[in-house]
Amino acid sequence: MKDIAIKGSFPPRVIGCVTDWDSWLALRDPAGFPPCHGVELRVDALPVSITCDQILEHRIWKPVLVTIRRREEGGFRAIAEEKRREMAHSLLSIASGIDWEIASLPGAEDLVLSARNAGVAVVASSHDFERTPCVEELLGREREARRRGADIVKFAFYLNTPDDLMIGVELLRRCSGPVAVMGMGPLGPVSRLLYAQLGSVLVYGYLGAHESAPGQWPAKLFQDALSSMVPFPSEKLGNLLS
Repeated sequence: MKDIAIKGSFPPRVIGCVTDWDSWLALRDPAGFPPCHGVELRVDALPVSITCDQILEHRIWKPVLVTIRRREEGGFRAIAEEKRREMAHSLLSIASGIDWEIASLPGAEDLVLSARNAGVAVVASSHDFERTPCVEELLGREREARRRGADIVKFAFYLNTPDDLMIGVELLRRCSGPVAVMGMGPLGPVSRLLYAQLGSVLVYGYLGAHESAPGQWPAKLFQDALSSMVPFPSEKLGNLLS
C-alpha cells in the first residue's frame, strides 16, 4: 500500500473489508480469495474474545490494512485509546498498512514511527456521518495528517445532496498527495465509483455478508466495475467545477 505515491493514480487499489472472524479465517485459502488487492481487518468489529495473538496465528497471503476504529468515528465497539494503540503495535507484523484517525494522531506518535520503521503505510482517516464538510475544512485535515506522517489520507463523509458530490471532486483536484475519498448514504455507491475514476487511490468494498460503512459496495462488484472504466483526465476536473 505504501507504494501508492502518485496523486490520482488509476486504477485504485480495491480493499475488501472484513468485519467477522469467520470471514477472516476463510481468507487463509488462496484458492478462494476474492479479486481485491488487499484486506482491511476491522479489529474493532471482532468479538472481544478474539485476541491479537489469535489474529497473528491466522495470517492471510494478501496485504492487510489493520483498522481499530474508535467508537466516535464508526467503531463497532468502544476500546480505550491506550488499548487501541497497544493492539495496533501488536499487529504491525502482519500489516501492510494501518488506519488511524486524524483526530487521534496526537498521542500516537510512537505508533506512526513504529509503522514507518516497519515499512507499514499510515492511512490517516476522517469520518463525518451526518454531513459533508466544506473543501477548506477537509484540506485543513489533510495538511494536519501529512504533518503527522500520513502516507495516504482517507475521507468518508455523508452526502445529503447531489451538490455534496462536487465537494469530493474539488478535494481530489486540490489535495496535495494521495487521498482516498468516499461518500456515505444513498449517494454513497455512485460517489465511490465517481471518486475512483477521478483519482481516489483506495476504494473499499465489503467481504462477507455485511458492509462496514453505509454506501459500501461488495468488493467483487467494485473490482468488476473498475475493469471497464478509464481514468478521467485530471485537466478536465476544473471544468466539472465551473
